[in-house]
Amino acid sequence: MPLRRRLLALVALVLALCLIAGGALSYWHGLRKVDLEMSSAIDVAASAVSDALSTMSPGADARAQVLRLLSSFDGDRHIRVSLVSPDGKLINASRLQLPSDPPPRWLYWLLSGSTRERTFDLPGDLRKIGTITIAADSHNEVGEVWEDLKLKFAIIGGFCGVVLALIYASLGRALRPLEQLSSALDRVGDGDYTAHVSEDGPDDLKRIYRAFNRMAEQLRDSEQQNQRLNEQLSTVQEEERSEIARDLHDEIGPFLFAADVDAQAIPLLVSRQANDEVVNCSKAIRQSVQHMQVHLRGVLSRLRPAHLIDQGLPIAVEQLIGFWKARRPQIDFQTDIEDERFPTAIEEVAFRILQEGTSNAVRHGQPGTIGLTVRRTEGGMLRIVVSDDGSGITAKTTRGFGLAGMRERVASLDGRLSIADQKEGKGVMLIVEIPLPASSGNSNKHEPLTTSAA
Repeated sequence: MPLRRRLLALVALVLALCLIAGGALSYWHGLRKVDLEMSSAIDVAASAVSDALSTMSPGADARAQVLRLLSSFDGDRHIRVSLVSPDGKLINASRLQLPSDPPPRWLYWLLSGSTRERTFDLPGDLRKIGTITIAADSHNEVGEVWEDLKLKFAIIGGFCGVVLALIYASLGRALRPLEQLSSALDRVGDGDYTAHVSEDGPDDLKRIYRAFNRMAEQLRDSEQQNQRLNEQLSTVQEEERSEIARDLHDEIGPFLFAADVDAQAIPLLVSRQANDEVVNCSKAIRQSVQHMQVHLRGVLSRLRPAHLIDQGLPIAVEQLIGFWKARRPQIDFQTDIEDERFPTAIEEVAFRILQEGTSNAVRHGQPGTIGLTVRRTEGGMLRIVVSDDGSGITAKTTRGFGLAGMRERVASLDGRLSIADQKEGKGVMLIVEIPLPASSGNSNKHEPLTTSAA
């Protein structure tokens, strides 16, 4: 439900409760008023009838005197006087003034209360005529309460209508910028950072609008900057690809061609039994392969994960895990990477350690779980740990381009590398500690290496 409707419903509920409370008070007041008025009316009528009967004398016109007494109450609004025969039959009664606007039956039932009557015996010989009964009739009094209630509820209803209309208009004016803000948020969510809202309305909402506009401007600037960076990155990547392609074409291509020519010549030389020439061809092929291996090692050593490191180690590690997950979905990766930026050279080496360590674990260890940790230590060192629970490699292994390259990279930053067995001989733990700059901690102290991945 929209906020405006919710607030209006709340206000309407409060007004309805006020109307109910006012109706209850009006009912209590009307009940008291009717009871008081009927009690007073019947007391006055009883006093008048008693006085009239005390002065009434027996005679030929006694019956006429009784009828005149009854007629004296004609038109009364609250009292009806009746002459009842000894056998209980109604002989005559005064005419009650009926209300111009009769109240509803349910209201009369609520307010009329108990029946109020009094009976008077006629004096002397007049008793044979019958008795006089006076009864209070509350129709007119309830009609007055009804008229009063209609007026009150008309006034209160009009007041509530005006209040609701004013609140509706005020809320519409005050919340209109919020509706614009909601629409602007949808646009931002769809990638349109040009959204803007007018900074009108209450001071509290103005602060929200100003904050949103600043956020949209910052997002727009960031998007533009990202576009520029992506363009620059694409250009750099294309240049790197072109350079690698030229190197491969110029350096690897000729040797591949030479190796192919020598390989094709060997069968012919064998058929001629030119053994010396076959040996020379095989040596030439081997020299070509060795040259290509050396050149490929140089190409590999020049490659850098700059496009990943620019986004930080956590994102680079996520992409590394995604690469291996696509090829080894059965491996569970557990990471604890500090979300903090370090010098570019250190981040690049850290990523290379994680990359090469993960590759070695997958190729040699057949692990079920691989742990990757990068954390700053209290001694001002960056601690990098790659652990696995596979068969792994021996703790003394130093062969291979990958491990040697890691040692060289770590040594270039005055760090140290160690390979330790996991507990119970299950898997291997590769541990590297690299000193951070003095501003990031004490780089002169080295913590002792442990065999824990924590």
